[in-house]
Amino acid sequence: MRRLAVLSCALTLALTGCGGGGSPGSGATVFPASTSVHTLAAAANVIPVTVNGGPGGRWVDMPYVSVTVCIPGSAAGCQTFNDIELDTGSYGLRLLADARDTSGNAFTLALPQETATGGAAVVECTQFTDGYSWGPVKTADVHIGGESASAIPIQVIGDPAYGTVPSACASTGKSEDTVASFGANGLLGVGPLVHDCGPGCLSNAGNGRYYVCPASGCTQSTASLDAQVRNPVVDFQTDDNGVIVELPAVPAAGASTVAGSLVFGIDTQGNNTMTGAAVLPADPSTGDITTTFNGTVLPESYFDTGSNAYFFSDGAIPTCSAGSIAPGFFCPASPLTLTLTNAGQNGLPSSVTIGVSSAVALLEANPGYTAFNDLGVSGSNQGSFDFGLPFFLGRNVFVAIAGANTSAGLGPYFAY
Repeated sequence: MRRLAVLSCALTLALTGCGGGGSPGSGATVFPASTSVHTLAAAANVIPVTVNGGPGGRWVDMPYVSVTVCIPGSAAGCQTFNDIELDTGSYGLRLLADARDTSGNAFTLALPQETATGGAAVVECTQFTDGYSWGPVKTADVHIGGESASAIPIQVIGDPAYGTVPSACASTGKSEDTVASFGANGLLGVGPLVHDCGPGCLSNAGNGRYYVCPASGCTQSTASLDAQVRNPVVDFQTDDNGVIVELPAVPAAGASTVAGSLVFGIDTQGNNTMTGAAVLPADPSTGDITTTFNGTVLPESYFDTGSNAYFFSDGAIPTCSAGSIAPGFFCPASPLTLTLTNAGQNGLPSSVTIGVSSAVALLEANPGYTAFNDLGVSGSNQGSFDFGLPFFLGRNVFVAIAGANTSAGLGPYFAY
């Protein structure tokens, strides 16, 4: 999973005043979209996406949606949660145990516990780049807009009934088991694959993700595909072959909020057709594509709304100082225009242009803004270019699920 938490620059939006106003230094550029964003009427397969700071207004470049969760088969035992992070870089629904629903009520649904052979509870260690989340796998009916997935496995992060975290999980970084540390009430993973672990967890008990937890303590375990947390879109009755993320462009200085749409299905209705987009078939095992940047081929690249910036390696771009409001982010002396070439499994190239500006300049000049199209972070993966949320601003990005049929062929693929 590739959810990358916002660094401390986001926290300063809530904790300190950054002063100033207006736009960053001269030369900042608006990078035009490769496709225009649709104007969508209300429809069963469309839900709002907002970039608004999330819980407490503390988070930059994180998109949120609303999800309703029900006890399987129950029309009354349901709760609806806002501030669910939309993530095209992961798979499945995850809720925080301390989340509050839209009425301000605590998460109290008695969802059935997934169990392994012998009756032991199935619990998951969800690993992120900067930490981990621990919690049981439970079964729920999930309703998103007018779409529904019945009795699917989801994760409940931070469930106090499973408070003892195995050392093998806790050693992967800091805990993100609360709304405050996670930055959302939950996570909706709608990436190009189906399961959050897939075949890698079928026979390898040391997968680092799934555990069985009898009374004697938790041990790492294999997990069948049916038991794994999975992309809920594949269980929809219709519009089940992928999603489209549609977000408007923002000015070079950023925006206080952004309102867009998540559309379910590709070529299944009149509001989700795809014409003229560059199609990049992804690796069916990883969901990755290949990016060429500065003459270097990066075969582990991807498009991820769960990343709040462009994450990539470039030693020539200065980074913000450790004592600044944005340590680790890029801080070039003036805004940069970068050109990259993407290619999918079919090898057909697609050239894109992005911008990277000084995170410190942007945040200090616009302390109340939560959406920027030109934030970059120095990434540690030398073989990857992570096209985070800034790439999605001003584009329609199609995410086709592995094995699903569309007019552009079978998924998995990305298109824009």
